[in-house]
Amino acid sequence: MISMGIGMAGQVAQHQAEAGAARGRNNAKLKNYHRQNKEYEVTANLDNVQYLNDVQEQEIEQDATYAAMLEQWSDTDAQLKSIFAEQDFAIEDAIVEMQQKSYAGTQTGATAARRAAAPVMEMGRKKARALHNKMFAVDDANRAKAKSYRAGKHDSHKLFMDVAFAPIHGFRPAAPEMEAGPSKAGLILGLAGSGLKGKLAYDKNTAPDVKVKGGWRGRTTGGN
Repeated sequence: MISMGIGMAGQVAQHQAEAGAARGRNNAKLKNYHRQNKEYEVTANLDNVQYLNDVQEQEIEQDATYAAMLEQWSDTDAQLKSIFAEQDFAIEDAIVEMQQKSYAGTQTGATAARRAAAPVMEMGRKKARALHNKMFAVDDANRAKAKSYRAGKHDSHKLFMDVAFAPIHGFRPAAPEMEAGPSKAGLILGLAGSGLKGKLAYDKNTAPDVKVKGGWRGRTTGGN
């Protein structure tokens, strides 16, 4: 009976030890799961903050890109105005020169007419050249502005694409699969089996009662 009790106590102790070990492993899994979720949240928050900073920086760079394009256009317009003024002065000088050379004196005839017409023709050529330069200057200015616009648009699109998509954090860490502890049904069956074995062993080692029909017969010595 003592050995049966010791065996049953050992089964209970083993069951409790296995249950405690499973509980400890599950607790470790839960702690690791909570730690992973905390790291996930911290990383996601940092990514979001960095993205918002990038968006603000992108807006500043967009304004700087636009301002640079406008400054280039202003420089182009200034150069165009300078060319226009230069050519206007050239036309004015040509007109003055024509008037200075157009006096033919008292001469008459074809020679005088040619001499009188020569300054006018020279002024016409200079004026045509000046107008030609002004028109080509306008074309050059328009091409320069279009070029700076395309460059600014390209830079603006590149800045936008850097922040076009918000960060994707992915899935949260999956919850761990908990480990089931030892079954209580197994403990109960084990204890029942130990009890049954102990009972059988007890019955086997216990002598049965000796009974004689009609009662006990003692040994008689002589007599009737």
